[in-house]
Amino acid sequence: MSNRGWAWVAAVVAGGATALAVPVAALADGGAAPVSATAEPTTLTLAAPPTVARLGSLTLSGSLGAGAGTLTVSRKDLSGTHALPDVIADASGAFTVLDKPAVGGTNTYTVSWAGNDVAAAASAQASVTVSRRATNVTISTNATTYGYNGVATVTAKLGTTHDSRALCVYATPRGGTKTKVKCGTGTVTATYRTTRRTTFSAVFTGDQWYLPATATKSVTARARMQQVLVGHHGTSGKYKLYRTSVNPGFAARVTPARPGGCLSIQLQVYASGKWRALQTVKCQTLNEDSAAGGYIGGPRRKGLMFRIRAGFAGDAMNAAATGSWMYIKFTA
Repeated sequence: MSNRGWAWVAAVVAGGATALAVPVAALADGGAAPVSATAEPTTLTLAAPPTVARLGSLTLSGSLGAGAGTLTVSRKDLSGTHALPDVIADASGAFTVLDKPAVGGTNTYTVSWAGNDVAAAASAQASVTVSRRATNVTISTNATTYGYNGVATVTAKLGTTHDSRALCVYATPRGGTKTKVKCGTGTVTATYRTTRRTTFSAVFTGDQWYLPATATKSVTARARMQQVLVGHHGTSGKYKLYRTSVNPGFAARVTPARPGGCLSIQLQVYASGKWRALQTVKCQTLNEDSAAGGYIGGPRRKGLMFRIRAGFAGDAMNAAATGSWMYIKFTA
């Protein structure tokens, strides 16, 4: 009896026992279905030296566990991914890749084998650092110390490069975050308002032939000193006018805020044709509003003249600052 077109082949146990049905694929020619085999995993290795000079001779070595075979090769560098000539593994599976990389930086090589009926496809990678030349980056400012909120002019210049002239200027204020000020090509001039010590950096990220480079320049900003006289009844030129019955009040404030910091105060009197030191307070503690001050007491008479000013010694955040003299004159 032909089994063509049969969906089942029954095996019957003698003595009238239950038939056990075994499925068989129906084929046009009546033959049995083919059995597919799973390809075995294979090993593929690739090794490269850690560094090589740009355009220098580079040899990578590898091994294919399946033995002889053809492998495809590619190289990925800063300019993109490039196909290289195929290489042949010998009977032992050994092979070499020869190249002269033209682009500096990290070059990653990939070898791939397509596999065959008995061994699965495989790939391997190795990376080599291709040397690049050094270039020069400079940065300068139009001053080293600025008044509070003063405008710094920053100039950055980039030396010789190959295929990139991009240069960026960044500012990092003391206690703050690094921010980009301006980017350009070759030479970059930027302005930045300084309120505290600030480090400027000029950054070149590198190109195919030249290494990244950075230059820095730090500047300082003086604290801002705000001063005020209170209790006067008028003004005459630079003098605030006070009645002899009034104690002149003086207050000063430091910015950025320095609660708990020190404010110095100088008081001078005009006598015998010149200004003479009368009192110096080395440290009057700044309150929570970063301010301090007081009243000028003592004898007062018509025509008596004083001048007063405050100072901040400076710290890691800001340079020292001294207020302008404020002038006091007693009237009737």
